[in-house]
Amino acid sequence: MTQSAVYVYGVALPGCKPISTRGVEASRVRALEHAGLTALVSDIGAEQLAAAREVRAHWRVLDEASESCTILPVRFGTVMESEEAVRVTLLEPNGERLKALLRELDGRVQLVLKGDYDEPQLMRDVVRQSAAVAELRDRLRAVPAEAGYYDRIRLGELVADHVAHRRAEDTRIALETLEPLSVAAREEQIGQSDAAFNLAFLVDRDGLERFNQGVRKLAGELGERIALRYVGPLPPYSFADVELDTEAAAWA
Repeated sequence: MTQSAVYVYGVALPGCKPISTRGVEASRVRALEHAGLTALVSDIGAEQLAAAREVRAHWRVLDEASESCTILPVRFGTVMESEEAVRVTLLEPNGERLKALLRELDGRVQLVLKGDYDEPQLMRDVVRQSAAVAELRDRLRAVPAEAGYYDRIRLGELVADHVAHRRAEDTRIALETLEPLSVAAREEQIGQSDAAFNLAFLVDRDGLERFNQGVRKLAGELGERIALRYVGPLPPYSFADVELDTEAAAWA
């Protein structure tokens, strides 16, 4: 990799305010305009990026950019060989699709709502609501561990099925409450066994307070059994779907 290599953060329509946040490798971020689009880029010299530090820099640039304009985020680690490559390989061949998506997302932001179960409370609810789980648990308490091997496997399966059902129901409740207050909603992958849901919403900027009220209403309905984590406004990471003509630019 040469010193002329260019790191790409995202693409927007012209008009974004200058970015004051330093980018990867503490480089200054600049706007590269071409074909009616603006790519936010910075110079990069390292062959490998120190992931933890540089990922944070990547997101900070996008967060600042999203305060003044709509931006399509590019996946962390997207590097092109030169400014000319950004123009010719990224912006020019994909221009019409990128402009159409930017117009569609204009004035909209992403909000993320994650729910985590209180695990002890969840297990108590499983036992209370499932006679089969309660009966099998009580039976296992009365036998040595080695004697109940297959019953323990069965108990784990019953609990997992019940939690999956509970998770689906809580996701439905959250979506029924919040989806009408948004332009679009998506279920994202959950990463932990105690996760209830991981939802992304595309919301008009002028509808943020109404959506916030919906989150507060949902929190009251769920009570203490699910702890909510509410993040945003963010760039529309989950809604920037577009297929590009270059492998170099991978969208987040």
